[in-house]
Amino acid sequence: MKIEIEENQFIEFDERARLFFYGPNQKVAHELVRSLKRFANKKSLNDLEEVVYGENGIEIYRNEQRLNAKNIDFHFLQDNFSLYKEVSFDKNSLMTDFLSVLTENVAVTQELEAIKNHLLKIELLFNDEFRQVSNNILSNLTALSFDDLLKNHLFLSYAAENHDFPLEMMDANEFVDEYLALLSKKLEHQPKESWIILVNPESFLTSERLQYLLTGLSVLTEKSGLLKTLIISQKALGLTYCREDIPSTIILMDESCQMPDFNSFRKSIENHYPTSLKLKDDVLIENFYEIVSNIGSKSRVAGKSYQNMLLLKVLNEILGFETPEFSNNFDELSELERLYLNS
Repeated sequence: MKIEIEENQFIEFDERARLFFYGPNQKVAHELVRSLKRFANKKSLNDLEEVVYGENGIEIYRNEQRLNAKNIDFHFLQDNFSLYKEVSFDKNSLMTDFLSVLTENVAVTQELEAIKNHLLKIELLFNDEFRQVSNNILSNLTALSFDDLLKNHLFLSYAAENHDFPLEMMDANEFVDEYLALLSKKLEHQPKESWIILVNPESFLTSERLQYLLTGLSVLTEKSGLLKTLIISQKALGLTYCREDIPSTIILMDESCQMPDFNSFRKSIENHYPTSLKLKDDVLIENFYEIVSNIGSKSRVAGKSYQNMLLLKVLNEILGFETPEFSNNFDELSELERLYLNS
């Protein structure tokens, strides 16, 4: 897959159901998010935007086939408000999509018809009263439509701890269950390829709720076959990662670098490691994600274990990045490891 971030400049990667975009290059991360948002806008570029992206507009390719934004639904989660907006009665929100389906609900339709009949009875009562003062004035009560009901009579609140709270008062972490349920309903009633794009999710979700959200999205992906999840983060996320996450991880630098499958990943590290690599697979995966946001960074690295410093230097060398200055006053370091870090 290729995503254009500026005219004829693309981020290229192998497509997977879930992708992590990490790395210290904030400029590239910003350009990626900017392109995705503008592509999701589904409108023609103006003259100034054409200067950035070219006359052909933003181009995204899958297997050399250019994608059409009209065939994809995009959902951006980047702060507390963006998650709240999806579960509130807001234009184009998941909640609005969910409520609109109720127009097909037989019970709701029957109740609205009953209200219409009651309004007619009230109208007749009004007119009986009007006859006492005029033979010319009549009352006309407008029927209550489904759209009127939602627009003028529906107010959503959040019930918790025996209290009802306005939705806007709630923290984003409270909405994860509702978000997954509403997304599931939309995929069920409106089956369409959908991209969930999480931008710096650690800024508005706890690690536990983020893990829960990603697990739920994975379940929906398997169930529907329509869902793609892109996580773009400047910081390493405290998640539980597995072997399959390694080839789903892309380091954003001037040129993006996607990790290979886990076996190739481990073998490459073993071939460059200064000593025998004794880390178990799960520990290697955990250590990798502890330093993933430092890969390619030129800033001094401190506060890392000696194993992580070694791993970071190895990965920088494999990927062709400069190695930053380390703080390596660790008794655990062998002489060979110390010499390697200082080389």
